[in-house]
Amino acid sequence: MIRLEKVNKYFFKGKKNQIHVIDNTDLTFDASGLVALLGPSGCGKTTLLNVIGGLDGINSGDIVINGVSIAKARTGKKDAIRNEYIGYIFQNYNLVDDMTVFDNVAVVLKMLGIKDKAEIEEKVNYVLEKVGMYRYRKRYAGMLSGGERQRVGIARAIVKNPPIIIADEPTGNLDSRNTLEVMNIIKAISRDKLVILVTHEENLANFYADRIIKIKDGSVISDEPNNHEKGLDYVMDNRIYLGDMKREEQYSGDVADVRFYGGENERAKADIDIVVRNGNIYIRSKDPNSRVEIVDENSSMEIVEGHYREMTKEEQEAYQFDRTVLEHKAPVKYSTTISFGEMIRGGFKKVKNYSRTKKLLLVGFLVAAMFMTYAISNLMGLMTPDDKQFVTVNKDYMNISDSEMSIADYEKYQAAEGVKYAIPGDSRIDTKLVMDRYLQTASGYELISGSLGDIDTVADDEIIAGKRPSSDREILVDTMALESNFNSMEGTVREAGYLKKSDLVGEKVTIGALGEFTIAGIVDRQSPGIYADSSLFQDILASAGTFGSDNEDSQGAQTKYISADALSDRFKLEGGSLPDEDYEVLINADYKNEIAIGSVLEDEINGKKLKVTGYYSGLSDDIAGAEIRIVNKKTQEYGNIQKGIKNCGGMMIYAADRDVAQTALGEMGQQPEDTYEIAKAQYMSSIKNQTIAMIVMAAVMFVISVIEIYLIMRASFLSRIREVGVYRAIGMKKRDIYRMFTGEITAITTIAGLPGLAFMCYVLYKITGVDTFAEQFVFNPIMVITAIVVIYGVNLIFGLLPVWRTVRKTPAQILARTDI
Repeated sequence: MIRLEKVNKYFFKGKKNQIHVIDNTDLTFDASGLVALLGPSGCGKTTLLNVIGGLDGINSGDIVINGVSIAKARTGKKDAIRNEYIGYIFQNYNLVDDMTVFDNVAVVLKMLGIKDKAEIEEKVNYVLEKVGMYRYRKRYAGMLSGGERQRVGIARAIVKNPPIIIADEPTGNLDSRNTLEVMNIIKAISRDKLVILVTHEENLANFYADRIIKIKDGSVISDEPNNHEKGLDYVMDNRIYLGDMKREEQYSGDVADVRFYGGENERAKADIDIVVRNGNIYIRSKDPNSRVEIVDENSSMEIVEGHYREMTKEEQEAYQFDRTVLEHKAPVKYSTTISFGEMIRGGFKKVKNYSRTKKLLLVGFLVAAMFMTYAISNLMGLMTPDDKQFVTVNKDYMNISDSEMSIADYEKYQAAEGVKYAIPGDSRIDTKLVMDRYLQTASGYELISGSLGDIDTVADDEIIAGKRPSSDREILVDTMALESNFNSMEGTVREAGYLKKSDLVGEKVTIGALGEFTIAGIVDRQSPGIYADSSLFQDILASAGTFGSDNEDSQGAQTKYISADALSDRFKLEGGSLPDEDYEVLINADYKNEIAIGSVLEDEINGKKLKVTGYYSGLSDDIAGAEIRIVNKKTQEYGNIQKGIKNCGGMMIYAADRDVAQTALGEMGQQPEDTYEIAKAQYMSSIKNQTIAMIVMAAVMFVISVIEIYLIMRASFLSRIREVGVYRAIGMKKRDIYRMFTGEITAITTIAGLPGLAFMCYVLYKITGVDTFAEQFVFNPIMVITAIVVIYGVNLIFGLLPVWRTVRKTPAQILARTDI
């Protein structure tokens, strides 16, 4: 059954205090019988049991159990062998105090994969009855006496019907009565199982053992069969033998028969009152120094008629144990004992039963969750800034930055494969909303600025209010383009009666000299766009494009070159002819006396000076906001391109197929850049120092929270190391240990962490509504989900860290509490 071959075990190997606790030991154990290991304290008896049972490892040699070597087996294999083949009876019982007697015994059956509740109940109740603990089956183990706890330990060891029982000083903490009862049980088990017993009581070994092995300084000094036939001279402290009392007196009367017994040294007289009432007997001692104890079936004391005599082999062998009750009804398999549901339920039950002091520790988890939520929101705010903070042009645009680009180059890039359309400059335009709903605001206006885009690129489901434009004088405006208007501290838009962005649907805006356009709908593309008919792009850019604001004529006035087609119904020809040819221009009639028709202006477009063909009237600078010069479509486009390149250093491209467009432009020597990524990089660079400082602060708060969680969980875990050692010693899988504590940490996080997260989310919701803090923090569903995942994840990782550090050790090391 068991074979040890040249086994060596050291403590503190290689150090000055090295101990050779098992010295080159060879032993063989048969399949049945009681083998007693005798020797002085510290000789290595318990260590030998531990290595046989897989609770500890060895330095060299081999241990074979039922044909399987466990010397170099992985931990899981050792656990499986111990679970299936070995029942362990510990000197200090090793019960789980907050589990009932029944559950302490039943748990080892669950480890064998036995799921049938009726089978479990039958086996557990039988062994509890045999060890005299059935009536205590619902009592918590922590409420039992030493003798009762040891009986439960025996029941746990034998209930799974293992072929090997290992008993380490099972009577070391018991009184004489319980010692004999426990030894009788162990002896009965050894009739058809192997029992290896460590004891310091040689008389017990001589009476009960079939074989005695004596050990000294880690070495076996004798190994002999035990042929001792004498009885056991073992006086039980809880028994009073009346035949051995030196004094006996009897008093008889009509109402009482009393016998008095006493030893030679007892007091000569017992001064008591005996009262019989309603069938009850009441006894009162008049001696204040004496104590009255009633001896009945519930008493720990026993009065025996006759004299003390030694226990005989026949009496000891009369104890019966029916092993057939414990035979398994189906093949057993080393199994996990804690399901997911049991893990969660057990965790909440454990937290519910925390002491008041331990429950106070939950406040630390609440505070830590608040700190972590704050840190996560802050970090996300800094690392993933809101697009509103830096996006100023359509996020779908690519940019070709080339201040030396010619108009011919521009047209070539615009015609490249994959390009849908191009816009000179940065695509930004200004529109004017005149707020004339109310008399009080009629004189006011708001500039709505955005990135010019094609209506055709907007999908129907992106329109969140209003409708798709049905004429070229209708536009769509993105919510992001309206952010500054509706978040303005002055609140001008709201004062004019526009309480929400959708209220602008149907309202008129003025686009420079082009006049009024209607806002047909509001879109939500998370891009600051103003979407118009693409056929009007050049007119809109010429009239409202921001790149033209610094372009001045020879007189120092701001100029805008707008096509005659776009203004056909808004001006009057005062002389001369329309500019039908390229590079021809109409100027304001105010200059009729200064500049003659046919004159050439100093202004140049595409390297060509403009020729005056006539004069116009009817357009005021108030409407246009600048000096207007009327040209034809082509000249207007060239002017826009020239201004865009000069003032903005390049062009914007919207690609129908981005990959195709990038390839085609690459072949032309250009590498278009993603406007979104450029803007983000520039923004992050601008706030780099602030970001670093805030990240450091957030990281410090996060680390403080993690340390707090680790210390709290470690403090909580230290009180449960013995419990972990017990579970590992009886064969529980490491996985189940992790699940047990995972359930507890999950419960703690749910009870204490989530309220902390909820409170901080409320605070963040409030402060992110303030512009000053909106850029520093993020509060959205993704942040909340991230915080939940991080809080649970961090709590589990750092909560399980002390568990991992402990379960790495052998069960013997854990029980010895070597990590405290």
